[in-house]
Amino acid sequence: MTRTMSPPRSAGTKAPRPTDTLRSEWTKLRSLRSTPVTLAVIAVMVVGLSGLITLAVVTNHRRGAQVVTDPVGILQSAWFLGLLAYMVLGVLVMTSEYSSGLIGPTLLATPKRMRVLTAKATAFAVTALVTGEVVSFVNFFVSHAIASGYASFPDPSLGDHNVLRAVIGMGIDGGLAGLMGLALGALLRNTAWGITTGVAITFVLPLIFNFLPSSWSNPLLEYWPTQAGSQLEEVNRQAHALTAWWGTGDLTLFVILLLAAAGYLLVKRDA
Repeated sequence: MTRTMSPPRSAGTKAPRPTDTLRSEWTKLRSLRSTPVTLAVIAVMVVGLSGLITLAVVTNHRRGAQVVTDPVGILQSAWFLGLLAYMVLGVLVMTSEYSSGLIGPTLLATPKRMRVLTAKATAFAVTALVTGEVVSFVNFFVSHAIASGYASFPDPSLGDHNVLRAVIGMGIDGGLAGLMGLALGALLRNTAWGITTGVAITFVLPLIFNFLPSSWSNPLLEYWPTQAGSQLEEVNRQAHALTAWWGTGDLTLFVILLLAAAGYLLVKRDA
């Protein structure tokens, strides 16, 4: 399939600057209906469900005595759904342009396609990172307030060992999950396939790895991007796992490679 050529610009038409492209992508992101809806759902789901799970644990003194080895994990227990929602939003941000036909005018206005993808990824990454950090801290303080009245539950504070890093890490991983979804949306140009692939990478394949012999599963899980990246959310380092920041680097490199592949195909394929 040959690449569709954009018509030449008239002499009086100025080519858009990178800042113009970034401003345009930021406007489109804000006006996309799924953006505020999904972000609101993430906040309610993560904060509300984490609070309910925390309440269920701390009111059951017997069970609480057994599971409080990772109190921060309990306080942030609903974040796996938040990461999934960020990934879905990232897919939608990209595939909505193809389903609506907006990708054609976008690339006509800015023929430099890598600039379009870079601007879109930048606008979305900032949005996901900022909202992810806000949700993570609100989640921590709400769940902490619920648990603080129960003597059977340890009282973690942000000053404790690696607790602040774990709370900040939730927001960082939310942004990376969203960027992974955006890259998959650009690669596959289909919402269902993008979400399915993201779920497989994040949840299904690591689950399958657990059923392999330990000589295979341990190195696979140690370096698998989503598993390695999740170490930033952990207060205590898990067995057969990279350190928190090396794991985050692993996940970040994976996302960058996905975005690079998406950019290459965006340049080579027809809109």
